[in-house]
Parts: sequence; structure tokens; C-alpha cells
Amino acid sequence: MKEIKYCKKRDGVIVSFEKNRITSAINKAFLDSGEGNRFQAQKVTETVVERILRSFQYDMPSVEDIQDIVEDTLMGFNYRKTAKKYILYRDNRQRKRITS
Repeated sequence: MKEIKYCKKRDGVIVSFEKNRITSAINKAFLDSGEGNRFQAQKVTETVVERILRSFQYDMPSVEDIQDIVEDTLMGFNYRKTAKKYILYRDNRQRKRITS
């Protein structure tokens, strides 16, 4: 099976893809929302990775692409509170990047 080796950061730098970063972000959102746990975060991550592989067969995903897929996947699993926490965290980080 194909694997994701790299992704593109917001500044255009290409870095190694780290699945554990997705799991960690989802788990943090689960902790904030009270909807899930580490095991469920890993399950959601596996679905995210499958979706990335299907969507980016010939292209390299960006961090933004990956985060969009995480949001959609959380909603698809009906983790609405967690998706909202994740979205708000992304928005907050974006605002900090703009003001920095």
C-alpha cells in the first residue's frame, strides 16, 4: 500500500509526514470536548490517512489540506463537539500567525 511520505507546510517547506501529529491533535480536541479517547483518535487518524491517500494520489498534501480532512472526518464520525474544538483551535492559531 502507498504511504504518505511528505507534506507541505504553510510556508512552502516540505517536511516528513508524521501521522502521530494528527493523532495528537485529535486526542487534544477529544480531551477538550469529552467525546473520545486516544484509541478513538487513532481510529479517526487511520481514516484521515486513507482519505489523504485517495485524495492525493499524485500530489503532495499541505498542512491545510490535512487539517480540512481531519475536520471533515470528525464530522463524519459524528464527533461534532470535537470538530468544533478542532476548528476553533485552528482559527485561533491562524489569528496568532497573522498578528505575529
